[in-house]
Amino acid sequence: MVSRAIASLDAWLERAEEVLAEQREHAISPSLAPLWDHEQQQVIITMATLTAGLDGLLRTLCTKPGRWILIVERNDRRHLFWQALAFEDGSLVTEVVSNTYLEPDDCWTPAQEEGLTALGWEPPDPPKRPNWLGVEETTTPDIGAVVERALETMTEMFGLEDADEVAVRMFSSPNRGHTPAGPEYDVDSHD
Repeated sequence: MVSRAIASLDAWLERAEEVLAEQREHAISPSLAPLWDHEQQQVIITMATLTAGLDGLLRTLCTKPGRWILIVERNDRRHLFWQALAFEDGSLVTEVVSNTYLEPDDCWTPAQEEGLTALGWEPPDPPKRPNWLGVEETTTPDIGAVVERALETMTEMFGLEDADEVAVRMFSSPNRGHTPAGPEYDVDSHD
């Protein structure tokens, strides 16, 4: 039997695929077309469901036309998030929120910041780069490694367990320009 969370995620992804197919038929970039209903862009799922589907979703976003943003946020503590920006050429940038955007009681401790560094995140450099950063400067990113770091971050640093809920949002960005795989990309100026 399929859980309600998985059925909801499957329906949401199916609708996203329909929108992509319609846009391809009209030969326009998905990022230039209107977004589908905002109500269908966010879904609340368990961490277990995210763990099961994140690899496939990132692979899909990196191979679809357009520039896509995926945000995963703790459902019970807003502003504690991980996000990915999948570029039109398949390259990928991921981020984890920094103390710049966290409430004082939620700020990362020095020990937690060491933990983020140990997981492979590049430290923030405010104001140019306010969040913890991971950049895949290739058109064929190691999605498995990106997913592993994301899930370790969410479980070890965010404290999420399989039954905990996360809010997952996905939307298309209209911006175009340099990508991490291009020679002129500036990591401090991405979407």
